[in-house]
Amino acid sequence: MQRLLLINLLCLACSAPQMALAAEAQDCPFTADYLSQRLDKKLKVVTAGKGLLGKACEYADDKRSVKIAVDAGPNPAPSGEMWRKMSNPPGTKWESVPNDADKAVTLAAYPNGEPYPALSYERKGWLVTINVMGVSGKAAVGQWNAKLVHLKRLPE
Repeated sequence: MQRLLLINLLCLACSAPQMALAAEAQDCPFTADYLSQRLDKKLKVVTAGKGLLGKACEYADDKRSVKIAVDAGPNPAPSGEMWRKMSNPPGTKWESVPNDADKAVTLAAYPNGEPYPALSYERKGWLVTINVMGVSGKAAVGQWNAKLVHLKRLPE
């Protein structure tokens, strides 16, 4: 009887953090399933909470070789361009996405390193930033940026 009680308590203790993460994942800007389908990579939520802008979540594959950070919330700066200047090192360059209604930009140059897939845009008073880590090479970065541009826009 005591052994059974101990096993049940151990199972409950191990599952509590998973249940908490599941509850937090509901607050993420995107579901892991949605991103997995759109980005052709099986992803799961690894952290969820408050970011610099608002709702923030980090997604990763099982090996954690690719990480995607999404931060979305009311723009604290007069414009998205000013926020990007304040929140990135000097010398960071962004490239406009042609004909984009939300003034989306992708990362073109990053000081002291290669650019990585990144998308930033303004929509309905919100600023959204999506950064992908673990992807390198100009061709791969371009492919990922193309996928990021076609994600549904926040807020809906």
